[in-house]
Amino acid sequence: MRNFLTLIAATSITISSAMAANAQSQNPLPKASDVLVRYGKDIEGWTIYTNKTRGDCLIVRDFGQGSVQMGVTANQEVGYLGVFTKADIGLKNGNTTDIFVALDHNLYKGVATSTSGELKGGLSGGYILTDDPKFKRDVAKKYEMTVFPETKGTFVVDLKGTFKAMAAGKKCLKH
Repeated sequence: MRNFLTLIAATSITISSAMAANAQSQNPLPKASDVLVRYGKDIEGWTIYTNKTRGDCLIVRDFGQGSVQMGVTANQEVGYLGVFTKADIGLKNGNTTDIFVALDHNLYKGVATSTSGELKGGLSGGYILTDDPKFKRDVAKKYEMTVFPETKGTFVVDLKGTFKAMAAGKKCLKH
C-alpha cells in the first residue's frame, strides 16, 4: 500500500480539466432507450457502435467479469472512459468518488461518477470524463489498465486492440 501511495504522489496527473468538469453534470453513457447499431466488424475484441439516438459512437470490450466503454460526450468535446464490473466494489449509485487508473508507469487520478443497479447484467462501475491528450494516448497505446476505485476492488482491464478500435470509433464519428 505504501508503494502505491508513493506512486500516486510521484506520478499522479489529474484527468479532469475545466472542460471535463463542466461536462461531468451530464451522464455520457448511452441510455437503455438509445438505439445502438454495430459499426463495421469487431476489432480484437472491441465492438464499435453508432448511437443512432444521440448521433455519436462508442467502443465496448467485455473482460472477465466486466466491460470497458469509451466514447465522447454529446457535444463531442470531451471523451469518457467507463469501466464496469460484476464484482462488489462498494459503489453507491450517483455518487462521485476518486478513481486511479494505472497505465504502465503512468498513474492518472480522476473523478468517477458511479452507476450501480441500473446496468444490465448486474454491472456497476463508473466513468471518467477527460480531454487530456496524454491519457488518451496512453489508453490507446498501452496493453493493460489497472483500475483502483477509492472504494474497494482493484481490477485489471485488457486493452489489446484499443488503438485500432479508437481509430474505428473516430472514423464512425465522421460518418
